[in-house]
Formats: sequence, C-alpha cells, structure tokens
Amino acid sequence: MRLLSLFLLININTAFLVAQQDSIVLLNGKVYRGTIISVDKGVLTYTGTEKKKQGVVIELTTDRLFSYVQNDKETVCYVQNEFIGDFLTVEEARRSTLGSYDARMNFKPHFVFYSSWALGLGVSLLDTYYTQSSYNKFVTENGVPPVNATVGFFGIRPTLMPVLVPLVLSATWGIPSFRIKGDQIIQKNMIGDASYYRGFHRIAKQRRIFAALSGSAIGIGAGMISYFVFTPN
Repeated sequence: MRLLSLFLLININTAFLVAQQDSIVLLNGKVYRGTIISVDKGVLTYTGTEKKKQGVVIELTTDRLFSYVQNDKETVCYVQNEFIGDFLTVEEARRSTLGSYDARMNFKPHFVFYSSWALGLGVSLLDTYYTQSSYNKFVTENGVPPVNATVGFFGIRPTLMPVLVPLVLSATWGIPSFRIKGDQIIQKNMIGDASYYRGFHRIAKQRRIFAALSGSAIGIGAGMISYFVFTPN
C-alpha cells in the first residue's frame, strides 16, 4: 500500500506540478497552482500564479480539497466520513480525483454538442413550419386564408416548444456511462480501477449535460434568428 501511495503521489506530482510552484488538488479534479500562504482553521490561502489569477489572494475551504503539495510535500486534506457522504477511503478518493482530472484534460463531448446543436436548430425550424393541410383546414373553416401564416418554413411565429429540447437532451445524455477510450486516460496504471472510472464518469457526465444544454440552446437561437432574418415582416 505504501508503494502504491508513493507511485500515485509521483503521478500526481508529475501531472499537477510546475517547477517552484505549489499546487492545490480539488476533489473534482481541478488543479490550482500558486504559492500557498497558509492553511488555518479549515481554510487554505494562496496567491495565484495562473492567467487571470496572477498575484490574487484566493481562499479555499479544505473540505473541497483532496490534497495540496507545498515544497514537494503532499498533505492530504480528505478524510473519510460516511456521515457527510465522504464514503471513499483516502486511496479510493485519490484514484477518483485522478479520474476526474483526466476527464477534465481529455474528455471532449464534441458529438454531444454538435448533435444537440443540429437537433435544436431542426426543432426550432420545424416549429415555424406551416403545413399545407393546416392551411387548407383554416381556409375551409374560415372561408379566407390566414393573415399571419404562409405554407412552408417560417410560415408561422415560433412558439416556446423548442425550449423543451435542452431539458430533454440534458436528461438523456446524463443517464448513460460510455466506455472510456484509452487515449483519454493519462494515468495508464488506473485502467480497470473502479474508483478512477467513478471520478472520470462524474466529470464526463457533467460535460455531456453542459454540451447538450449549450449546443441545443445555440441551435434554437440560430433557428430563432433565421426566422426574423428571413421573414419579410
């Protein structure tokens, strides 16, 4: 176990450290680099060195952290406590954190985004489509053609129906867990590890949901803009 811990620590240092910088590893796989000032009463204070955080003093509560590395020495903040939902052991939490880190680095839900964009655009366009049968029915019932509708795309004003698309897609893409590809795994020694996969899938799921929401919303927006651009009035 001690050898395994040392091996994983080396992996974390290799992946997370930049020379002469301290690093803070969150349980969700995020890594912040900077200069740690103090750790006191459950709060870690550090000065950021990354872009947009240069010289900024930042505070993080230690319950959000797995560990921090200062002067090449790792201090683990995570403590197993089933009463507050921290049911993983320290080693399981380490592997889960590594999985989350790898997902943040390598998981790109491009297919989810573009397919959601296409579906959002398609539904948005179909929402403005006025069919010939609807036109004929209106004429039959009223004796005159509709004033504010024409047959074809952009024939009627858009409704709120497309708003359902992001909700349905985000729920749908959030359900399954897909196979992790080999090139997405940085920590090759973690292949087959359940805790590592748990952390990876957690972040991958979040990213799929966000990609579905953003992609479909952009697609719907494109459809709405098209309506106002191509509608004469």
